[in-house]
Amino acid sequence: MNGKEETYSIGQVAKVVGVPKYKLRHWCDRHLNHIKRIRVGDNQSHRRFTEQDVELIRHIKEYRQKGFTLEAAIERARKDLMEEEI
Repeated sequence: MNGKEETYSIGQVAKVVGVPKYKLRHWCDRHLNHIKRIRVGDNQSHRRFTEQDVELIRHIKEYRQKGFTLEAAIERARKDLMEEEI
């Protein structure tokens, strides 16, 4: 094992979680700026999502489906994940 954490592309996350790529980009740009970016050219970068990021997005989606605002959904999802780690 090489110790590197597996990461996922935005397309992979969109497919697995069921949230369109354009929505994920919006969430990342506005609220999830911890999502890692890797440079792929002079002016380009790609987002790379960890398993924890994917789980956070799953929780956000669930709260959004329950009618929470995006901000409230993110706050609750982060709280949920922190409680799961304890």
